[in-house]
Amino acid sequence: MKEQYEFRVLEKYAPLLFSDGEGKRGVLARIIKIDGDDPRLPIVGDLDKKIHLEASESFFYGWDIVRRYTSDELASARLFQLKIIPSAHFEPAGEECGTVYDESTACSRCGAGATQVGPLVLDLKRIPKGKDISRTIAGEVVVSKRVVDLFSSNGVDGVNLPPVHDCRSPDVESKDWFQLQIKDTHAELVPPTRAGINPFDDDEPGTCRCATGDLIGLNLLSEVTISSVSRGQADFIASRQFVGVRRGLLRPQQIMLISSKVRELISLEKLKGSAIEVAHVRPDN
Repeated sequence: MKEQYEFRVLEKYAPLLFSDGEGKRGVLARIIKIDGDDPRLPIVGDLDKKIHLEASESFFYGWDIVRRYTSDELASARLFQLKIIPSAHFEPAGEECGTVYDESTACSRCGAGATQVGPLVLDLKRIPKGKDISRTIAGEVVVSKRVVDLFSSNGVDGVNLPPVHDCRSPDVESKDWFQLQIKDTHAELVPPTRAGINPFDDDEPGTCRCATGDLIGLNLLSEVTISSVSRGQADFIASRQFVGVRRGLLRPQQIMLISSKVRELISLEKLKGSAIEVAHVRPDN
């Protein structure tokens, strides 16, 4: 597996580490891609801390980690994380369109885990065109009818796929878009799964973690590992713990995990909107 880090570095600070022609220039920031084994990677974190202390600014704003696998690594893996790519995220969120949540079921400390009541109501015109899998900014996952038919014909289990309702006619079920709801949400995230603020900040004070263990951090920073006893047999499972923050329309999200069968279907059918990472199952003592 190879990791590549992408940072949006403020242009005025970029020359501190990068050559003039390196990266893609924007108005105020430069997009820099750097391999995980590049000796400059830890310096990015050092500069960010230094600039924050001296100027109350950041060396970089925005980051992403892309992991690429060999065909052998993909073939030997039995569990994968299903991620929704940024271009398949959209708004408005369901709550803005009439979707109802029961906040009494959420954690009183971090706000994670509110239960959706009734159907997912969205503005169907805002769902990204050309994407088979997409997600609202609140984490509600939508799939196309193509996905529903594919899963049905191949016996994919572990999910409910109820139709989405249009905010313009809330009583009418869509024939084209469906919500992906994972039934088993008890996969236990265990070390070396890592979560924190950014690749150089594991949030040691626990600012974005919940004392109850419901919320493990603001962002997932590593590949996912779960305990073997919590794996089960379903093609879709989700983590018990959440990642993210409860703020405004934003809600903490569980990690979605899929079997090798689903990964192969996504690859063979070239379903658009998602990315795959290898996940791991740790034997229980």
